[in-house]
Amino acid sequence: MKLLFVYGTLKKGFRNQTYLHGAIFMGEHRTHECYSMYDFNTYPAVSERGGDAISGEVYRINPNHLAAIDALECCPEFYQRISISTPFGEAWMYIVEQSLCHDKPRLSGYWQTINDG
Repeated sequence: MKLLFVYGTLKKGFRNQTYLHGAIFMGEHRTHECYSMYDFNTYPAVSERGGDAISGEVYRINPNHLAAIDALECCPEFYQRISISTPFGEAWMYIVEQSLCHDKPRLSGYWQTINDG
């Protein structure tokens, strides 16, 4: 089993959380301050350049979860996976290339939207 750090529509209460059905919630986590989060209208994306910590949740997942979420996230065509340290162990985190974010509003590192439908 692997760990996955999620910060957007895969979090509890958001529209894509069903992709994590059967995964084990490990806890909340806030990354080091080395990323930037951007608003892509109905979802956030994170790049490796920046000075913000990203808030999210860590899950223990199986290979079926990872395959389904890779497909959802268009990985590796749009998102790529990187490994980050969490208190629960190394976890995958989805990021995008900085060049895709140039015209997107920058967020604080915590994503929540009322209209997540």
